Formats: sequence, C-alpha cells, structure tokens
Amino acid sequence: MVSEVAVDRSMHGRFSAVRVLACAWPALLLATVCLLPYLSKAFVRDDPYFLAMAQQIIQHPAHPMDFTVCWNMSPGCAKASVLTTGNALTGYVLAPTVLTGAHEWTAHLTQLVLVWIAVVAMASLTLRLGWNRQHAILGALLLVAISPFLPMASTAMPDTLATAVALVAMERLAAWKAEQRWSQGVAAAVALGLAGFARSHLALLLPLAAIYLFDNAPLRELPGQFRRRFFLWTPVLAGTALLAAIIAITREHNLAINPPASFSGMGNILPNLFGYLTYLVFPLPLAFCWLANRLKERKLRAVIIVALAACVASLLHPRLVLFCGIIGFGMMNDLLLETWKKAELMGVVLMLWILIPLPIVYYGHFPAKYLLPCIPAVIFLCFRLMDGFSVRAFRAIAIGLIVVSTCCSFLIVRSDAEYANFGRDALYGLVRPHVSAGQKVWFAGQWSSYWYAPLAGATLTFPGGPQPKPGDFLVVALHDGDEGKAALLPFPHRTLVSEITHTYRFGRTLEAAVGFSSYRLAYWMWGVGDGPDDDYQLWRID
Repeated sequence: MVSEVAVDRSMHGRFSAVRVLACAWPALLLATVCLLPYLSKAFVRDDPYFLAMAQQIIQHPAHPMDFTVCWNMSPGCAKASVLTTGNALTGYVLAPTVLTGAHEWTAHLTQLVLVWIAVVAMASLTLRLGWNRQHAILGALLLVAISPFLPMASTAMPDTLATAVALVAMERLAAWKAEQRWSQGVAAAVALGLAGFARSHLALLLPLAAIYLFDNAPLRELPGQFRRRFFLWTPVLAGTALLAAIIAITREHNLAINPPASFSGMGNILPNLFGYLTYLVFPLPLAFCWLANRLKERKLRAVIIVALAACVASLLHPRLVLFCGIIGFGMMNDLLLETWKKAELMGVVLMLWILIPLPIVYYGHFPAKYLLPCIPAVIFLCFRLMDGFSVRAFRAIAIGLIVVSTCCSFLIVRSDAEYANFGRDALYGLVRPHVSAGQKVWFAGQWSSYWYAPLAGATLTFPGGPQPKPGDFLVVALHDGDEGKAALLPFPHRTLVSEITHTYRFGRTLEAAVGFSSYRLAYWMWGVGDGPDDDYQLWRID
C-alpha cells in the first residue's frame, strides 16, 4: 500500500513564518521545558576551553586560537592552535557571555537560543523538502528528542551551534533552489561558510550543497545543468570563499581545520568507525526504521544476513555494543547499495550527509556528539523508510521514538548536570576556606578544575611550571583520570587534608562503563554504577 503520509517530494512552496512556527512550537516547547531547569548548570569538560577562547577573542578578535592551554593531558602548556582543532566560531558566540561576567546561565541561554534556531530551521527544511505538516512537527520533535541533541545543548561546546548553522545552511539553500531570491542565497552562503568554522568536518557541507543543487538526471546530463544554471551554485562558491577567508585570517601556525598530530593517527580509525556504526543503531533510530522497513517490504535477505553476522560476532565476543556495531555495518551497506541502484538525488544527498563525520575517524576519539549535525539527515531517511506505513502506524512509531528518546536525553542531561555541579561545589568547598585563611592552594587538572579552581582562588601547577612548596595545598580531581593522579606523583611526601566524594542518584555520564564525552571509556552515554574515582582531594605538601 502506498503510504497515506507520502507526499510529492517535488513540491516547493513559499512557507510563511506563521506556518513554520505552527509546526515548530511543540519542539520549541519540549526543548525549553527540558533545558530551562539547567540554566545554572556548572561548566564542565571542554566548556572552560571555549570560554578561554572567548576571552582571547575579546582581546584579539582575529586570533581566536592564540592563547595558552595548560591542561595536564599535554606535557605542559601549549598554544591552543597546536593542541586542538579550530572550531572557533563558538568562541565568538560565547564572547557576550564572557563580557557579561561569564555566568553559567548566560552561556546556557545562548545555547537555548541556538536550539530554537535549529528547531525552526528543521521544521522549515522538512516542509521545503516536500513533506507535510505532520512530518514537520514530528521531525522537529525528533531533532530535539534524539540524543545527543539536548545533552550537548546543556553545555557550552560547539555542537549545538554547528547543528544550527548546518540546518540554516541547508534550509536557506533549499529556499534558494526553489525561489532564487538573493537574500536566500546570501544567507545560505554565509551559513555554509561558517559551518566548517563551527565544526571542522562540516566543511563537507559545501560539496554536499553543490550536489543538492542538481536536479534528478542521468550522470552525463549533470555538466549541462551546471553550465545552463551556473548562477545557482553561487552560494556554494561564495561559502567556500568565505570559509577560506576565515581560515586565512584566523589561522595561527597550522590550518584551523586540521587536527593536532599528537591526538590523531591511523590506529584510531577502526574503533572510531565502530563507534560511528554503533551510534546509528543507538541512540539514533536509523537501524530501527531500516529494520521496520525491510520487514514491512518483505526484504528479509539483508536482515537475516546482518542478524546472523551480529549473532556470530556476539558469540565470539559477547558484548551488546559489538552486536550494535555489526547491525550498523550491515544496515549501512544495504542502504548504500539501495541508494546506488536507485541513483535518486535526494537519497544520495541524505546518505552523503550522514557520512560527513567519517573523514575525522582518524582523530583521537569519536564521541556521539560528532554525529549531531547529521541527525536531520537520519530523520529524513527514517521518513523515507516509513513511507510504506499507514498514517496511524507512522504516527505511533514516531511518537514512541520521541518519548523514548526524550527520556534517554533527559537522563543524560540530569546526570551530566549532577556531575558538573559536583565538580564546582567540591572545588569551592575545598579551596575557598584555605584561601580565605591566607594559605596557598594549587590545582592541577582540567575540565571543571580549569575554570572553578581559579575562581575559588587556587593557582595552576603543571609539568615544567610553578610548583607547590612545602606547606602549600594541592587540590586534584581523581576523575580526570591519569592526569589527575599524575599531578600527585612529584610530591611523594604529602598529607591528605580533606576530600569530597559523590554517589550519583540519577545515573552517570562518565566512568563506570559510561562515556558520554568519549568512547574511550564506553560507547554508552548514560549508565548506573559507582566509579572508583568520584573524588576531589586536597593534599598538604610536606
């Protein structure tokens, strides 16, 4: 049966702001309700790095990466341009936060505004690609619900910004393709140029946008389309020039889009690729929709082959994550083969969209947040896979995915806020009383320590830098991993003065087989259990 929710994909209309907002408001409400309680969430993990970048931008706007980072994951202090990739657009967006006092609520409110932009752009893009009002409502809700959208929106990191910019770029490009208004072309060019400056791998939106601007036709006819309507590709060319100009202006000693050699290598490719395939199975719902489609269409051969391979692999190595990775591998092969056979433009664009993160699999790790700008493409692919279902079945499946995904996202947001606030409160509690008493307190570490220990009055120590003297105090975060523990090694003669431990009430996002920030700890973003290092310690150097 032809789906009752299928529509004419060639339909291009002019969509009023009222119509778009009517489709977007449920998702706007859901995001606001989930994020507003956490406006005061403490800064955590890489937040201090991007806030430091914002401080640098205020002083030197053309040199966002020309500041020193002293995280103990490095052998000492080094320029940010050497240690990390660019992703500097977030620094400019966070500049108002720093100028107004660097309060947590201003950073999180900025992220909430970016969420609203992403949601509205998603609803509008869904309509412009030819789906109906129901799809636009559900698509925007799925964007908000699917992890890691809400969890990353509760941080000050660049992933929400990158997703919003990518969605604006593709939505304005779709409007430009349909109507050719120069205001749409200019907006598309600016957003395409900025996307690669928000997250490095989103520079690949530029070739993706160029492909999208073609019409369905045999391959041999595409050069003719380009010659006849060359002006249509103006936003892509302008966006490429803009990104190149930004890199040329803001680069320091290396290209801002290159990862550091100290944190990349061929050995990362297989585990990162495995993580990518696992995330497409969970938390992203692509594998679920693919399986439902293949069962509905009675295309069982691919399902049986993939399921058997996954079962055999799991028997050899009994881990659920291995099962998910094999399922993801089989699903992607099946979808890519189907896309190749059909050679239909929109299918090619969507598959290339979700492949955009793959060139960075040689980076040091591959957390789920790198797939966040691909969630719109996953949602659109799910819509296509569900075309053969009735309205009632489609709506029930979509609502079920929204409810389950929202619950998962909220658990992550809640637990991550608990983790972040624990760091802030522990550092204030350990450092401030001794500083107020006139004693010298040092800190070594990264993440929360890097932001809140100085605010409490502590002084940074790092390998090769200033060191505590006998009688001074040193605060360390054991959950910083080897870096936190290594900070104690130069001081064998020390006395533990105080420590603050924590037991998580709503699950956790770090350690104990949980790795929201990096698969190096685990592929799951949330879990329960006690970690051995949920501990901040204050030592006196003897």
